[in-house]
Amino acid sequence: MAKELSEHGYDREEEYFYKKNKELLDKMRTGLDAKRAEQEAASGKNQNWMKCPKCGKDLEEVALAGIKVDQCTNCLGIYFDKGELELLLGTQEPKGFLGGLKRLFKK
Repeated sequence: MAKELSEHGYDREEEYFYKKNKELLDKMRTGLDAKRAEQEAASGKNQNWMKCPKCGKDLEEVALAGIKVDQCTNCLGIYFDKGELELLLGTQEPKGFLGGLKRLFKK
């Protein structure tokens, strides 16, 4: 893993924080998955379960920046479950797309 990170331009300090961030994301993801499983068991799946709110087609879970999001198989819209946006914004990646989202939602 260290070799992979150094090939992508990470130095040792960045590598350390990258690993810490990944551990934190994995821990928070486990908690969100457990909550989701409880909610599914409690409420049962209804006819709108995993359906796109825009076009009504099926949603599938895909990995995006270390978290699982729901993506429409038809229109490719991306939807967050409760807590996933906060999880994404809580990462320590201040640059690029995530940095832009942080700035938007912190205003």
